[in-house]
Amino acid sequence: MNDCIPLIGQHMQLLVQRFFTAEPLARYAEQFIADKLEETIRFGQLTVIHYRMFGGKGEDPIKAAAAVELFILASDILDDLQDQDVPSKPWMKVPMPISIHVASSLLTLSQQAMLSSTSNHEIRLALTEMMNAQLLKAANGQMLDIMNEMKDEESYLDVVKQKSATLLQLACMAGVILAGRPWNETVAEYALEIGVSAQIQNDLRDLLRWDEKSDFLQRKCTLLTLYLIEGEAEEDRWIKEYFEGRLTSEEIAMKRELFLETCERTGTILYGSVMSRMHYNRFEELVDSIQEISPWKAEFLHIINSKNA
Repeated sequence: MNDCIPLIGQHMQLLVQRFFTAEPLARYAEQFIADKLEETIRFGQLTVIHYRMFGGKGEDPIKAAAAVELFILASDILDDLQDQDVPSKPWMKVPMPISIHVASSLLTLSQQAMLSSTSNHEIRLALTEMMNAQLLKAANGQMLDIMNEMKDEESYLDVVKQKSATLLQLACMAGVILAGRPWNETVAEYALEIGVSAQIQNDLRDLLRWDEKSDFLQRKCTLLTLYLIEGEAEEDRWIKEYFEGRLTSEEIAMKRELFLETCERTGTILYGSVMSRMHYNRFEELVDSIQEISPWKAEFLHIINSKNA
């Protein structure tokens, strides 16, 4: 599948060159795409492999994969602008109005790219309807994430399924539909499961940080921070007091080692690992239930599990 990575990137650049006739818009978009290509385009690869797994013939899945990756990039830009926690990214180094405009333009370009991914009218309509439905779900999930009002596991999972996991559904289902197949509930479900598993892993990583991306320092409601502040031990009271705004960041600045020890002692790290594995196991069960995937399973799992696929 690695052979499709440069092709997806090239098509993203070609779309920018074709449709972004304003030189500054094209220039910034190309810069942002170049940064994206240095990391991962796993979503586009998922589109390509699902097209192949479900017997796709006669279409070029690279076009749909590029459409998916353009949307993912736009989402990443907007998410970073909202969170203000990745100052090294190129879109964080230019005036915010420029970054917002480029992201908005990439969203529109992603939809145009999806429309151009096939000449089959019925498939084009199905792809467009599916994409718009997923984008609206993601928009709702992102808003709930910004509000940061999750109170328990149920509300947390609802946000993750609408936000992060919905994008995986988009990537996988684009390949399925492009192959001429209808919406597949099993694919949709395993995309949600792997999305939840991956998000919990990300939350575990960000819980243990002690910088601008720390979920704890940012008082971000996640499955793990919610679990952590439920602790009733007197020695851990400062954690809840900080999370609720009764202590300042200056007052806890020297408590990093104590915080890490508390995460271990309270079972928060173990809880996160177990929950992530539970959703991953369910993902694998669902994958094994689809006969078409069997010859592709090893390659599929490699894409899913690779940090920079």
